[in-house]
Amino acid sequence: MVDFVDDYYYDVGVVGCEEEDRARAKRKAFEYVVPLIIKNELTQQQSICLRYKYINGKSQNEIADILKLSQPTVSRHINAAKDVLNNSLKYCYIALSKGIDEYQREQ
Repeated sequence: MVDFVDDYYYDVGVVGCEEEDRARAKRKAFEYVVPLIIKNELTQQQSICLRYKYINGKSQNEIADILKLSQPTVSRHINAAKDVLNNSLKYCYIALSKGIDEYQREQ
């Protein structure tokens, strides 16, 4: 399975004109939808752990210390959050890819 979350936060580059265009379109679409998914689909703890990991670059042990949780609990929150995000982003990516393909056929 593609890890859209890591791709989004770590900005994995792509080579090739068409792939670059698709990657830019995916990134722009995800910029709009990721905050909505985080706000509306994740629990508060999942959201906090995810933000500490990806936005603040904290390790699971650091997050556990900050939130006074065990490291396995932090790991479960992050994995659950990534599952929700990846599932939602998968559908977003499929729709985006179909839209781009249709647009290119019309050109």
